[in-house]
Amino acid sequence: MYRNKLTWRIQLTLSDNPVSRALFHQALTDHPVSAARFLPRGTNRAEMTGEVLVDLKQDEGLGDLLDALHALSPRVFVTCADLAPTPTRTPRAPAQR
Repeated sequence: MYRNKLTWRIQLTLSDNPVSRALFHQALTDHPVSAARFLPRGTNRAEMTGEVLVDLKQDEGLGDLLDALHALSPRVFVTCADLAPTPTRTPRAPAQR
């Protein structure tokens, strides 16, 4: 059975200024955002990383959101944030005797 909604993690690089922050929040206004934050990119840089988690039904509005974010940054990274861990990605607990 397929899940109704997926949580997407989207990251992009922005200029570290109030205008970029406002444009970032404006791009997110019509989307079901569950979290958004800014992360510094390093000491001698005037850039920051914007990270957002958005819950969407399959194929619902993801393209529109990515278009809006691509207008702010040429590099937008997208991953599915709620993939179930597989045995190869989950560390095993030591067996108890």
